[in-house]
Amino acid sequence: MKINAVVVDDEKEAREGVSLLLQQDSAIKIAAICGDGVSAIEQINTFEPQLLLLDIQMPDINGFEVLNSIKKMPEAVIFVTAYDQFALKAFEVHALDYLLKPFSDSRFFEALDLAKKRIAQKRLSDFKHLLKTVDTSGSTVLDRNDQLIVKSDGKIHLLPHAEILWIEAYDYYVKIHTKGRFYLARESMKRMEEKLPSHLFLRIHKSSIVNLKCVKRATPKPNSEYDLILNNEVQLKVSRNYSAPFTKYLSTGG
Repeated sequence: MKINAVVVDDEKEAREGVSLLLQQDSAIKIAAICGDGVSAIEQINTFEPQLLLLDIQMPDINGFEVLNSIKKMPEAVIFVTAYDQFALKAFEVHALDYLLKPFSDSRFFEALDLAKKRIAQKRLSDFKHLLKTVDTSGSTVLDRNDQLIVKSDGKIHLLPHAEILWIEAYDYYVKIHTKGRFYLARESMKRMEEKLPSHLFLRIHKSSIVNLKCVKRATPKPNSEYDLILNNEVQLKVSRNYSAPFTKYLSTGG
């Protein structure tokens, strides 16, 4: 998983220089490059980067004011500035490093390596917390942040909603189908229906839940049922007992 980064500096040459250095690291994805504090706040709130390279002295809104105004603090903040008098304050706001312009490439990559290590530690900590949540919840499936957390085959799998095609009942288990494979979890269809977002997933049969975004074609049948073809050409049936919500979905332009 790439590290999202935002670069903020009111000097064009400085922005371009930092961006060129970041582009040398394949683990980094530059989400936004900003030339002022206002756009920085907007872009940071939009992309929620893990890494922020931030100038301090900028017109109207300085770097510290940017940090005070964003919704979520990045895991690693590196100040990039020509002024050394702000170093103490920078570390008071938990900056990871303080690059004083002009700096060498080696000094930059030293700071970047520190940032990557901190972000990796945060991701590991988050994953351990996730494991603990699954183990203590009494369930093998949880829904968090647009993805299912599935305990299957003794492993934890993170399945984005968009990658789940459909779910079927399988004795005392459910089969969660994604493109190319499925995951078997000990869970009931009723509880799966309750966990999944209703605007995206719909129960279409006592044994089936479908991702509505994965329906390629729906053919109505005389008995109020529908035949569905999914994007992967799997055929499913909307039974009469579950057809009303699906008909309503179609009538709203789904």
